[in-house]
This record gives sequence, structure tokens and C-alpha cells, in this order.
Amino acid sequence: MNNLTTYHLKHLLSQATPGPWESRYGVAGVPEGWDEYWVILQMGRHRLPLRSPHYPLEDEEYANFDLAAAAPELAQEVIHLRDALGYLVEETRLAAENSEDVVVQKRVADAIKTTVAKIQGDHDE
Repeated sequence: MNNLTTYHLKHLLSQATPGPWESRYGVAGVPEGWDEYWVILQMGRHRLPLRSPHYPLEDEEYANFDLAAAAPELAQEVIHLRDALGYLVEETRLAAENSEDVVVQKRVADAIKTTVAKIQGDHDE
């Protein structure tokens, strides 16, 4: 997925199963007929089980489910950071506009704009 605009992140979060999400591994609560080599992504009342062909599970399998479980919180954090950056840009722009020194105005505005552009990449809205 490469469409990580703020609008798209908010849409994904609004359509997703409410959290918290968590990942679980191992023996307790193993689905019937399964052994200890499984992981489950628990999303509200939904469960996404995976029985691994690897014995034991590979580290990346645990990490994949841990990352998936953190996805809603990570998306929300990106939204908050973008909001904060927008606020910073606006406040800095106002401060530069109120400065008597035109050189200061331009340098402050350009520095903030460049920094924010680097942070947001192609996802600025």
C-alpha cells in the first residue's frame, strides 16, 4: 500500500474493526487440532489465525503479527504528527510575517517548509 495520505489513513481507521488489537502465540487457547505453532491477530471479536509451516515459528512471523496489531495505533500517530506539523507550520508562518526582518521571515518559513516536506514526503495534503 502506498496511499498513505491523511485522508486515506482516516478512512482506513473508520472502516477497520475497533481496537485494541493484539497478537497472541503459543499453546493456551490453541484452536482444536492445532499444535503450538500458531499466531492469532485478535481484532475485537475477529480472529485471524495463522498456522506456521515453520517449527518453531520464525521470529519474523511473530514480528509481522505484532506490527499488524499495532497498525491502528501507528496510523493514528501519523495523523497526530501531521496535525502537529501543520500547526507548527502555521504558527511559524505567522511569527515570520510579524517579524520586521524580511530575511528572517523568509529563512524561518523556508526552513520549516523544507523540514516538514522531508518528514511528510509525498503525503502532504
